[in-house]
Amino acid sequence: MDPANVLVVLHRPQSADNLGAVARVLKNFGLSRLAVVAPPSWAGPPRGGGPGTAREDILRRARRLARKASDVLDRIDVQGDLRGALRGATWTCGTSSRDVEGRPRLDPAALGREVARRSDAGPVAIVFGQERRGLSDAELDLCQAVCAIPTAPAYDSMNLAQAAAVIAWEVAAAAGARLEPAAPADPARHETLEALWDRVRTLLGHAGYLNPQNPEHILAELRRLLARAEPTQREAELCVAAVRALERAVRS
Repeated sequence: MDPANVLVVLHRPQSADNLGAVARVLKNFGLSRLAVVAPPSWAGPPRGGGPGTAREDILRRARRLARKASDVLDRIDVQGDLRGALRGATWTCGTSSRDVEGRPRLDPAALGREVARRSDAGPVAIVFGQERRGLSDAELDLCQAVCAIPTAPAYDSMNLAQAAAVIAWEVAAAAGARLEPAAPADPARHETLEALWDRVRTLLGHAGYLNPQNPEHILAELRRLLARAEPTQREAELCVAAVRALERAVRS
């Protein structure tokens, strides 16, 4: 496993304590790449007043809990949306207690093995949702797989930092295991696939193929089909070029 290719993404976290605790957990298990999709509360002045911005105040409070892992927070990648946070990733797994139709459902041990073997081929990302609501269907659509941590049915919601600890431990445990060969060399990057879907959505919409009331329904099925194929970057670029050619033909 290449730890430098393992990215943990927190989608709009609300708690500075959770942010600091996740940084500490990553350091515990040999990981260092952390990205955050900034929530609206990070904009403007600190909620409790004082100098600086709300974002600076939250990171300052997070560092107190992170302790010797404050360097993880120093290198944090803050993005405005999930697409930006996943830029460069070749494989992404979202975390959710919900069943997601048509998406491979992994337990933490299986996720650890996937991350360990795929990270040798390129950057991979593990996405955790907001503390109160988790990841939406639209956010999970950006992921190739979904991981659920088995819990008691009476209380299936875990604290964000605790969930990150479970996953990070499994990733570290899998790193030393004997693994099957990795995914194909040079797997398709997230931003290339998203550029493809943007063009496909527009083209199929103009052609009248998509239901304008719910265009994402068919696109979600097509996404899952391509995710199972695991195209290389070259193959994804060929698909983008093919759709561009079709766009030119439609306009002419």
